[in-house]
Amino acid sequence: MSAQFAEQLHAELAVIQAELERLEARRRLVEELLELESNAAASPTPAPTRTAAPRRAGTAKRRRLPRGLISRTVREFLAQQAEPAHATAILAELERRNAAPQGAKPIANLQSNLQRMQEAGEIENVGRNRWRLRQAAGSAVPAARPAPNRTPPVVSSTTILGSGPSARG
Repeated sequence: MSAQFAEQLHAELAVIQAELERLEARRRLVEELLELESNAAASPTPAPTRTAAPRRAGTAKRRRLPRGLISRTVREFLAQQAEPAHATAILAELERRNAAPQGAKPIANLQSNLQRMQEAGEIENVGRNRWRLRQAAGSAVPAARPAPNRTPPVVSSTTILGSGPSARG
């Protein structure tokens, strides 16, 4: 029985020795890090300055349009039109004046601008994506004439044309 006990003690001693070696290696690592940190604190180096990310040569940063440019240009364009203008015609005019909405889908951006202007009471949609300036309340705008009230003709006699009953029998 003493041989078994001696084996257990030797195994326990080996586990303790391995733990001591692990702790010694960890102590050396901590001492090394502490030494590096104290050397770094003794001779401070300047903090690295942030630099802008390099841009590709061919791409320039897109500039934002001035605030209100799209709305102002839409109002000017619609004021010149005798008839309501379609959204694509408005977009073409904006592109011609370098005032078109920027982004992947400029027509969607324009639609959002037109909707906002409509909610503000500046313009109105007359149907089929055609837009015009809303007329001021005091201006005399000729109203559209109502369609004449026509009723179907009333048939009083079927022999008006003088053709009586057919003689062909």
